[in-house]
Amino acid sequence: MTYTMRIERDVPMEMRDGTILRADIYRPNDDQQHPAILSRFMFKAFGRIFNLEIISASYAGYALVSQVCRGRGTSDGQWAGQYSASIEGMDGYDSVEWIASQKWCDGNVGMLGYSHGGGFTWMAAMQNPPHLKAIAPWSSGVTGGQRVGVPMVSGNTIQLMNSLLWMTNEATDVVNRLEREGHDVSEMRRILAWAQNNPEEYFNFLPLKDMPFANFERIGQMWKWRLHGTQEAGREGEKTYEKVMVPASHLTGWYDGGGIGPVQSFKNMRKLGGTRHARENQHLLIGPWSHAVLLNHLGDINFGSAAAVSLTGDPLPSKFALDFFDKYLKGIDNKLPAVRYFVMNQNQWHEADDWPPQQTQWRRFFLHSQGHANTAAGDGLLTGDEPASEPADTFVYDPLHPVPTIGGPMTSTIAGYGFVQGPLEQYHIEKRADVLCYTTPELNNDMEITGGPLEIHIFAATSARSTDYTAKLVDVYPDGRSHNIAEGIVRTGVLKSVEHPGSVNPAEIYEYVIGMGHTSLLFRRGHRIRIDISSSNFPLYDRNMNTGNPIGEDAKGIPAMQTIYHQSDFASYIDLPVISE
Repeated sequence: MTYTMRIERDVPMEMRDGTILRADIYRPNDDQQHPAILSRFMFKAFGRIFNLEIISASYAGYALVSQVCRGRGTSDGQWAGQYSASIEGMDGYDSVEWIASQKWCDGNVGMLGYSHGGGFTWMAAMQNPPHLKAIAPWSSGVTGGQRVGVPMVSGNTIQLMNSLLWMTNEATDVVNRLEREGHDVSEMRRILAWAQNNPEEYFNFLPLKDMPFANFERIGQMWKWRLHGTQEAGREGEKTYEKVMVPASHLTGWYDGGGIGPVQSFKNMRKLGGTRHARENQHLLIGPWSHAVLLNHLGDINFGSAAAVSLTGDPLPSKFALDFFDKYLKGIDNKLPAVRYFVMNQNQWHEADDWPPQQTQWRRFFLHSQGHANTAAGDGLLTGDEPASEPADTFVYDPLHPVPTIGGPMTSTIAGYGFVQGPLEQYHIEKRADVLCYTTPELNNDMEITGGPLEIHIFAATSARSTDYTAKLVDVYPDGRSHNIAEGIVRTGVLKSVEHPGSVNPAEIYEYVIGMGHTSLLFRRGHRIRIDISSSNFPLYDRNMNTGNPIGEDAKGIPAMQTIYHQSDFASYIDLPVISE
């Protein structure tokens, strides 16, 4: 039997307000009805819909609809990310029901989205369209109330790198549309070319609020929204998970910048999902991946073929998606584990009934030193013993000379800007005097760390009104190499509004909790576990100028004296999720 696929380009789909959105549709070339999978994003798919192989899915009997959201590409309307919460849910609802009404659809519709597309998927699911049966919001979570599409925020900082990169992406599409409408966009194109071709100037530009493209009204509105993303948190008491009535497939990676969102959404959907059917049918897949890079090699590490390819030889994420939709759109009784996760360094997949796995045991490690933990060559220690009387560690954080981002969780669009995702050698970071390093003795046995969220509690004082503290969990090899495993940041004070940022009392000791997401890694015998503490990770996160002013206001910063305590009354520590034998 010869299989053929029917492809329709730019099919018009009318929304409730009359706006026409357009989509490419791939489906089996026959006269039968099939379940459908809808993807909504800022541009159309080619060859695959995110990590779902189009040919494989069509051959498996699915109709795939790759739609461009309003105001982007060939779709009508105006793109306004800051208003997406009130628009994308309705458009998603209308699109699902449009698909269900087509003669080639059997009435069962699923949604698959990655990153922004995952946010659009959540928005549609909260509208509860009658024919929506299952969703796969990959690398995206319901972490900010119904405002799913807000810029990423970490510890009251903005993920500056992601915001800057997405600005050029969004702005280019806006400029193209303005040009088609007859506007003179030559100066806009010049500024965008500067940003794309001069990454060092672009990322280091100060003050952020005066970024050159901010002078153009339409682009300036988008930049202001991204710069003040910390103000877009969900409203108190707002229902989110309770509105979702269907099973969900969650996917993320250990080095995915949005990694904590899918894990939180998996856990909260199991508790708060709007139906028993939804609560009992949540699935989570976590691999050694970065944002949208689901390969077996990342940064300095090759995790083996199992990291990206299934036992049948199919791309693992694509098979995971098809197995999920087979179960909930076709009613096939396949056995999907609740959680499937990859243990790095062991390079094997494991299954669990919950996250963290039930066998996880939390073990506390304390920071120690004799006051000289600066650099990896200092006297910082990490042990299970509580500190007694120990001198504090100090360093100077200068916002004009921040600790640079080396590896870690980034978006997939950074390669052209000279940044590399994932686990990388931290040697150049750990020889800086403004980086404190606390390291265990060599491990006598293998130790598996699996679970989260990882949180380090530090007692600290600063000379500034507002500052940042960063942390990294690091794997130190017997030969001295060190690779970043997980990381996080926290901004001091509580940022209540753009006009009234939070502040602390200089020299007063506060306890800060730095979240570092989730991980699973086997620390091998002879390796050491290290915690790095500093005050910047730039440009992954915006640098705190230490002035107490709102984000983006300052062209100059003030150096801050930072003090980290580890003594009986102020014992800084981290709890690690250890998997016992």
